[in-house]
Amino acid sequence: MDTKIVFQTDHHGIYTGETCADRCPLEPDVWLIPGGCVEVAPPAIPAHQAAHWNGKAWKLIESYQGEIVYHKITGQPLLIETPAPLPKGYTLRAPGEHQVWSKGQWVDDVPALVKIRHAEQLDAVNAACEQAITMGFSCDVLGETHCYDSTLIDQVNLTSQVVLGNDGHLACRDALGVKAYREHTAEQLHLVSAAFNHHRLTCQQKAQLLKDQLDVALTANDLAAIKAVSWVAGQA
Repeated sequence: MDTKIVFQTDHHGIYTGETCADRCPLEPDVWLIPGGCVEVAPPAIPAHQAAHWNGKAWKLIESYQGEIVYHKITGQPLLIETPAPLPKGYTLRAPGEHQVWSKGQWVDDVPALVKIRHAEQLDAVNAACEQAITMGFSCDVLGETHCYDSTLIDQVNLTSQVVLGNDGHLACRDALGVKAYREHTAEQLHLVSAAFNHHRLTCQQKAQLLKDQLDVALTANDLAAIKAVSWVAGQA
């Protein structure tokens, strides 16, 4: 053979892999050993160890080179770029979102999660309330129940007609869902406006009740109770 397997080390003396040495063409018994290579095979290398050539022999050393580890206080990641033991205060385990290190493991940071979920739930309740207010309401001033739109534009149109104090036409849907501009007396317009105000107030009261529940859960540091609060359509 004109080549043989030799064992490469880096500038730290750490084994990095196999390579080939060529036979010297002028001296057949001499091998041209590449720089940093040794002819002695390293031992089996367990996880988180490295084989180090000390100039005479291989020695296994602790090494987390190439691993990403996480600080137990800040949770910040650190890439181990050189052969070295696990740094003090670090772990191989990656934390989840909003977790802290406790008793050898990452656990949920409940106080932080409570504040975050409380704020999220408040936003969700406010959004649900606004959506409910603008999704329409029912009124039977025309003798049968009709459904009236209640977007912001619809609210402005209704208020304008009520302020004028005259009879007028107002869009609404009948029992079959047919939308049309139907004639209303001034008194009927006033009653439609009152029905909308009642609808809006009912939604706002429901929202306030849910917000009170969220505040109680926040004070109690009760994450499960905060998560349980939700707006249920049609439920007062």
